[in-house]
Amino acid sequence: MMRPGLLFIWPVSRYADQTAVVFKNIRLSYSQMDKRVNRLSHGLLSLNLASGKKVAVLLNNSLESAICLLSIPRAGLTYIALNARHSPREHADILNDSEADALIVGNEFIDQIEPILPSVSRLRHVILVGGGRADCLNYEELVADQPETLPEVDVDYDRDIERIQYTSGTTGRPKGVVWTFTTGYNVLTSTLLNMDQPIGPQTVNLNIGPLTHAAGLMFMVYYCRGATNIILPGFDEQQILATIEREQVNSLLLIPTMLYRLLMYPDLHAYQLSSVNRIWYGTAPMAVERLKEGIRIFGNVFRQNYGMTEIAQPITYLGPEDHIIDGTEAQMKRLSSAGRPAMGVEVKVVREDGNEVKPGEIGEILLKSNKLFKAYWKMPQQTAAAFKDGWFHTKDMAFVDEEGFVYIVDRKSDMIISGGFNIYPREVEEVIMAHPGVAETAVIGVPDDIWGEAVKAFIVPRKGAKLREEEIIQYCREKLAGYKKPKSVDFVKEIPKNVYGKVNRRALKEAFWKGLDRQVH
Repeated sequence: MMRPGLLFIWPVSRYADQTAVVFKNIRLSYSQMDKRVNRLSHGLLSLNLASGKKVAVLLNNSLESAICLLSIPRAGLTYIALNARHSPREHADILNDSEADALIVGNEFIDQIEPILPSVSRLRHVILVGGGRADCLNYEELVADQPETLPEVDVDYDRDIERIQYTSGTTGRPKGVVWTFTTGYNVLTSTLLNMDQPIGPQTVNLNIGPLTHAAGLMFMVYYCRGATNIILPGFDEQQILATIEREQVNSLLLIPTMLYRLLMYPDLHAYQLSSVNRIWYGTAPMAVERLKEGIRIFGNVFRQNYGMTEIAQPITYLGPEDHIIDGTEAQMKRLSSAGRPAMGVEVKVVREDGNEVKPGEIGEILLKSNKLFKAYWKMPQQTAAAFKDGWFHTKDMAFVDEEGFVYIVDRKSDMIISGGFNIYPREVEEVIMAHPGVAETAVIGVPDDIWGEAVKAFIVPRKGAKLREEEIIQYCREKLAGYKKPKSVDFVKEIPKNVYGKVNRRALKEAFWKGLDRQVH
């Protein structure tokens, strides 16, 4: 038995007066932040919540969302993240499935979530941030007058659950991914070990994405090393660029869509961005041509971490030394890879028969690591199916080159089979994204009477671009095998994405496959 959150206690002893968190006009030192974290931990414990109890969080990026990340585990409780973009029904599903005992919710969400609360039978406490209602506990009142010292709590690191993080549900019902306190500790130490540059009180990290998900991990990594963490309420190009310039930001995490929007921002070159020496990217494939454009503007500062809910980044890592835009063909090809296995992760790519693939041959990625999740919550059969022969089966398809670089081609369920040939949407999307008039694209398979499936592309044109269907098809015909080129193209205003910013192929496919004898993945 040990005290939880040891890594987050450490910087207080070293960097008590260093700025820990900045949100809007609030700047807190590590000492001040730690006191607020302890007050919420004590407040939750005062509600008779004990080890094994679960606290769900529905907050936009804020000071309170950062405090919750640290306070709930520090109290020995289990953290459950709710995505701000989910519907009330989806919130109810996760609250019920996780068996949440308490909910910390922002005032901006209470009206939409109130109707589903009666259906969440186990929920005992609703704690409201930023408002007062007679039927809710007030956050400020809960933490007022609570002790600012560490709570006397110990946990079993191998047994007790630190968090249940739900998958995006792109191929079915979201699954609860269980992390023990050991898992969380291993995730953080693994990420720190794989850093190619030191992090310390001189580092300024900008947090843009939701702290309830991947951005929260990066917040915790930088926090436990004494860096300054600036939190933005959401994605706004002008605010991001102005903050980088004003605060001399060194590091930030961008999902591909965020980078694309920054690159297309008209006044991008008006800002001084030279302080940035790390841009992390991941969560979804990055178009190579956009990555090259980003390198030309920001410099050789990009780092890709491949990760997933079941095993946090990095699984593989592509560092600055491999982000080469003016080199040999083999060097430049690496921009489309996810890098090589990270320290502490065993990776292999296998065929259907379980044997490892040869270089260039496509198979499924299997993993072993001490930072893998413990189990799917209340899903023993799915857990057993995911762990076969001691390896976790990711359902991500990839090939490996002669030097060990891993190239992820797509999810197993997204593969298109046309006339007996396997086609991976990402390969087609990479070609389309190289067209100067394309801002975004997504490729799916649609029913075809002759070939079984045909390739269809959805494209968001760049502002001012006049694109034609035949132009795109011909462009692909020149760069791809004939069976891989799109047979049809739709021009749309936006590509549907799930709440994690990933392309929602399931939503695109549904209209075409509805009523046919095939499950839509």
